[in-house]
Amino acid sequence: MYINEPLRKYLDDLAARSPTPGGGSAAALAASLGVSLMMMAANFTIGNPKYKDVEGEAADLITKLSKFSLELRDLIDKDVEAYKKLSKGIKECRENATKLDEVYKEATNPVFEICKITSVCLKLCKTLAKIGNVNLITDTAAAAILLEGAFFAAKFNVYINLKYIKDLEYVERIHDALFPLETEMPKLKDEILEICEEVIAK
Repeated sequence: MYINEPLRKYLDDLAARSPTPGGGSAAALAASLGVSLMMMAANFTIGNPKYKDVEGEAADLITKLSKFSLELRDLIDKDVEAYKKLSKGIKECRENATKLDEVYKEATNPVFEICKITSVCLKLCKTLAKIGNVNLITDTAAAAILLEGAFFAAKFNVYINLKYIKDLEYVERIHDALFPLETEMPKLKDEILEICEEVIAK
C-alpha cells in the first residue's frame, strides 16, 4: 500500500510509464494534504489564549477532519486498486455489458468519494479561515486551493468513467450530485482566499 511507503516511491511511480497511480489517486493525496494543513491550523488555534473563544469550534473541526483524513488516505490506494480491477474487467467482461457497467461503477466510487469529501472539507475550510490562528492563514489558503484542485481532478476521473456506463439512472444521479459543485467549489474557494487576503492585509 502506497500510504505505508516512502513518498519518493509514490512520486516515482506516479511519474513512471505505468497507469497506476494516476490522477484519481493523486487527487486523494492532494486532498489529504489540504486536510492536513487545515488540521495544523486548527491545532495551532487550540491552546492559544488569543483564540480561547473559538477553541471548541477548532476542536470540532479537528474531530471532523481527522475522519476525512483517514478516508482520503485509504482512497489513495483504493483508486489504484479500482483502476487495476477496471483494466482486468474490461478484458474479461467485454461481451457482458451488465458486468462491464459494474466494473466501471466500482472504478467510479473512489473518485466520487473524493469529490464528496472535498466539497465538505472546503466548507469547513471557510470556517477555519474565519476563526483560525492568523499566523497559519497562508496554510489555510493553501488548503483551500488543494481541496478545490483535488475536487476537479477527481471529477474528471468520474466523468471519464461515466462515459462508458450504460446505466443511465446511475449516470444521471452522479451528474446531478456533481453538477452544482462545479460552480460552488470555485466560488467557495474564492471566498476563502478573499478572507485570507483580508487577514494578510491587516
